[in-house]
Amino acid sequence: MFIYEFMGGVLDAIAGDEAEIDDPERGYDPHEHRKVEKPTSYSETMVHMLKGSIGAGILAMPDGFRRVGLIAGVVGLFLIGSFATYCIHMLIAAQYILCKRAKKGYMSYSRSIRTAIQSGPASLRWLATYLGKFVNAVLVVWQLGLCCVYSVFVAENVKQVCDYYGLEYSIRLHILMGFIPLLLLNMMKSLKVLSPLSFISNIITILGLILVFYYLMEDDVTVDNEMLEPKSLVDFPVFVGITLFALEAVGVILALEYNMEKPKKFVGYFGLFNISMAIILTLYCLVGIFGYMKYGKEIEASLTLNLPRHEKKAQIAKLMLALAICLSHPLQNFVAYILLWNTCKKRYHGSKAGLIDYSLRVILVVIPVAMAVAVPELGPIISLVGALCLSLLAIVFPGLIDLCIWYPDNYGILKYKLIRDIIIICLGFFGLVSGVYTSILEMSH
Repeated sequence: MFIYEFMGGVLDAIAGDEAEIDDPERGYDPHEHRKVEKPTSYSETMVHMLKGSIGAGILAMPDGFRRVGLIAGVVGLFLIGSFATYCIHMLIAAQYILCKRAKKGYMSYSRSIRTAIQSGPASLRWLATYLGKFVNAVLVVWQLGLCCVYSVFVAENVKQVCDYYGLEYSIRLHILMGFIPLLLLNMMKSLKVLSPLSFISNIITILGLILVFYYLMEDDVTVDNEMLEPKSLVDFPVFVGITLFALEAVGVILALEYNMEKPKKFVGYFGLFNISMAIILTLYCLVGIFGYMKYGKEIEASLTLNLPRHEKKAQIAKLMLALAICLSHPLQNFVAYILLWNTCKKRYHGSKAGLIDYSLRVILVVIPVAMAVAVPELGPIISLVGALCLSLLAIVFPGLIDLCIWYPDNYGILKYKLIRDIIIICLGFFGLVSGVYTSILEMSH
């Protein structure tokens, strides 16, 4: 990880620190007033960032490319990835400005949107309290939906291996058998403690992806014109939902930025966030291209499900990636836990607080496992969760917060910031409505 930190520092030194140049209120730096018990280093944050974004989503990219074609898939992936990354940068920058104005070290996502709207247009201010609570609700739904997908992913891959050896059980029973391991993993209480798990998970993921690429590259593949051509427009919203699901772990990104020892190194043109997103987009593109070229129309919702069931290397790849996803489950659940625990600990103290703490951790494992048992279908869930939650969290809400913090007369030349924010909000709502609609149709079918 040293090379990323070193190169980021060199390039930022050449480009200049934009935050310092444009900062109109230099007297108060929120980063210096954060109180984090166990901050994470640059390398630990990079490990968490890669683990938080390279999971089940990367193996769904070939299915996404199948829906829109290779050319549209590559262009769409980088456009959506760059756009979503830009929106998250807007959100982090807006939170920093709000903290400076309020003289606070940090503001949660929900408090940020509430504070921003209270200083925005008068016609929107009545929404402040409701939207603050709604943001928390969407964050929790997103994390639980993600954990639900993880449970289905692990169960489907383990089931394929077990079926080959004659241990044929239903997918729902496999999901239930994963409950106890997930429960034990989610008893860990801090990102610092989770760092070794994320590191191990990253190593296993890399080894598993190497085996996957072995199968993708072992035979010559031919690209016919049909693979290059754009597909039905109806499938494009599903592609957007899959891509957003795969790329944007918003809650984890914000939690990592908050817990980072030197948060200024997280942002910037060559900050940790941009470097990690460049790595993630490149990996997603390669898996999407080669996976679709290899299996074509036969591609499954997860690439591992297409690997030969009778070969040992394929079985090892499936089990390794299932283990990696299982180990990353507590990192994804961490955000939902923090949101709900911050509310609970204000009401309960002493021995009751400890009981509520562990009860909450159990509940946050029970709910996604129950959801997975109810609807054990990987593809439609991925698209639905991505379109529903991430269109709001990664696009609409950052645009709305940015629109409000510059109100009424700081929108720049020709009010370009206002126009930009309105376009972002409209694109987010379009992705939300179209993605949810097509995903529900697919689930019904």
